[in-house]
Amino acid sequence: MLPEIVVSHEASMMLRSYTLQEGFTTFGRYTDSEICLDDPTVSRDHGAFLLRSGVLVVEDHQSSNGTFMNGVRIRRRVLYQGDRLTVGPFEIYVKQGTVPSQDLVT
Repeated sequence: MLPEIVVSHEASMMLRSYTLQEGFTTFGRYTDSEICLDDPTVSRDHGAFLLRSGVLVVEDHQSSNGTFMNGVRIRRRVLYQGDRLTVGPFEIYVKQGTVPSQDLVT
């Protein structure tokens, strides 16, 4: 089963679901990011999700305002079901993440 995330915006009713594919999925303010988060508090190239061999990782690309996981600023972390990321006014909920026995990358 492929990982799935749900992106919501704190000030609107926007809710989008994304199924992540093997390899990199970029997110940021750039309109050509795979996941475009259009807000001035989000860096143009804010970060990326990496899916490899069933392990889902998020990495921050040295963004100005940071990426937070469960309230803590992070640079790179393995994501599991139920984790929550905050990127500016956006919340990203990990609906389906790494299966714990497949945790090979940190």
